Amino acid sequence: MSVAALLSQILHDALLLFAVINPLGNIAVYASLTRDMERRERRRTFNLAVLTACLMVVSFALLGDWSLRQLFGVTLNEFRIAGGILLFIVATRGVMSDSRERWGAGHDHTALAIFPLAFPIIVGPGTLVVTIILSQNSGALLMMLSTLATFLAVYAIVISSHGLVRLLGRYAMLIVPRLLYIFLAAKAVSLIKDGIVAVVRLNWPNGAG
Repeated sequence: MSVAALLSQILHDALLLFAVINPLGNIAVYASLTRDMERRERRRTFNLAVLTACLMVVSFALLGDWSLRQLFGVTLNEFRIAGGILLFIVATRGVMSDSRERWGAGHDHTALAIFPLAFPIIVGPGTLVVTIILSQNSGALLMMLSTLATFLAVYAIVISSHGLVRLLGRYAMLIVPRLLYIFLAAKAVSLIKDGIVAVVRLNWPNGAG
């Protein structure tokens, strides 16, 4: 494969991964979860969240399919269903309560960076499924390069989220995150539905029509 073809494949996979992660659509969510933090703590939380999310994608690019099947004995579709349920719980909590109620004034910011920021908000189950598929098609090395390119862009957006939401204003920040959590809930339902349909078709091909 020529250098131009390699770069084209990396760009293709990076853009697809970026679209699945959709950091632009979650800007208000990033800001809402960290709005009570000091600037230094917020940056540290974002750094850890993006690094954790990136490492998750790299790990799934290398070992995702093998680990799901061999270590845990589950399929991609079963993983999609379980991840969708988890994402739905996170989205429901986001819609129904204030950030202080969700996480508490003394919440561990390190834990917050890992869950729910890194997973399942920055990197959700759909992203991990796409990562495994792209890795199978392009190879683990190209997928890792695509991942690094993607997360440079993701980090730039996440770290700028508070500055971006200031353009929306205080009252918009009370409404927009909840609307986005509703979309996250809808995405969770879609993941669960797709996983169930795939499992039914695989196990009962004659009765899934």
